[in-house]
Amino acid sequence: MRLCRRRSHSTTQPSCHTRCPSSCASALNSPYEEVVRYQRHPQDAQRLIALLGPYGVGVNELRRRLIEMNPNIFQGPIPYTTRAPKGYEESGREYYFTSREIFDNMVYNNRFLEYGEYKGNLYGTSIEAVRDVLNSGKICVIDIEPNAIQAVRTHELRAYVVYVKPPPLEQLRETRQDSYLITNYYVNRPFKEEDFQEMEEAARKIESHFWQFFDHVIVNDNLEDSCVQLLTAMRKAQDEPQWVPASWIRPTIES
Repeated sequence: MRLCRRRSHSTTQPSCHTRCPSSCASALNSPYEEVVRYQRHPQDAQRLIALLGPYGVGVNELRRRLIEMNPNIFQGPIPYTTRAPKGYEESGREYYFTSREIFDNMVYNNRFLEYGEYKGNLYGTSIEAVRDVLNSGKICVIDIEPNAIQAVRTHELRAYVVYVKPPPLEQLRETRQDSYLITNYYVNRPFKEEDFQEMEEAARKIESHFWQFFDHVIVNDNLEDSCVQLLTAMRKAQDEPQWVPASWIRPTIES
């Protein structure tokens, strides 16, 4: 969900919230986690793929291209919103359109992985929407804010977290010189020098706080190459043994 990737000086900057299990704080504060080798069985649901990275690095574009390449294998969850549908939109296709009262009730019952507000309207990615994709046999691909990592690293979703990292600053300038930055809901403009510096600073903060939760890292210096790397990583996540938290295999009953 890209609601929170907005500039700090934006007058329409949305609020953003994530669902976090009770173990979230301790997991974030602890440098160690008991892990075991996990091999997904063919009859099990596909693992959720969660992409994250600093604003402007290309997370959303990677996700979009991946789904467009093979929509029979990859799919994103349909988000919820309280805004009114546009003429061409249908509920259950682009969004699930709902009332603020129902949305607030879903928030109260912890049914969202992430949710936020933009220009007076609420948007959210529900656990049920992710589950629907996984139950269909497809690989669910989402993009998340870093603070949502613990919400997707659960016994049920077993997310494979892919961090999309910007290349060094000089390479960043070179590879983005003909690219455009999407701001304020799909308004495109060329990258500025301050965008590169903000991207690097955001990357440093993400890595310092969440590096231990990344299952795979992709340096996005070339979009086509990054798509290939992402495909390879996703196949490994589904078909090869991986180290995962022991609690996913031996879930503990929380008191």
